[in-house]
Amino acid sequence: MKTEPHPTSENTADAEETPLCFGCLTPNHFSANFCAKCGAPMTSYAASGPFECLFAEGHVYRQAAEKPKNLAVVLGVWLIFGVLGLGGLFIAIVGSSSGVSSVFFGAFQFLISLAMIWRSTRSYLAKPLPPLSEET
Repeated sequence: MKTEPHPTSENTADAEETPLCFGCLTPNHFSANFCAKCGAPMTSYAASGPFECLFAEGHVYRQAAEKPKNLAVVLGVWLIFGVLGLGGLFIAIVGSSSGVSSVFFGAFQFLISLAMIWRSTRSYLAKPLPPLSEET
């Protein structure tokens, strides 16, 4: 007489497990490459796929602009986008003799860089300071 195995609590727990996002701890579908809530990459393919890596890089830049964790992140944004902004300004000034499209491209690059620097610096300076601990 054969008996069917009854599902144990371990089997049902395995069936209900879903991968959690490392950034926001939201449960996601097994085949999801990105978090449904915050957009963070969840698999290695999300960061290495030819088209998906653009979304992974975008997530990094969004996190740096919206929630910079420390001053090093803000200084990194200043370094990366400061150089891009100066390059855009150079293209706009030098390219004015070659045509209007160079001026627009340089001005656009400069404005995007300036917006990223402003947004990350503002977000870092606006975050509340940790409370001072009272020692007794």
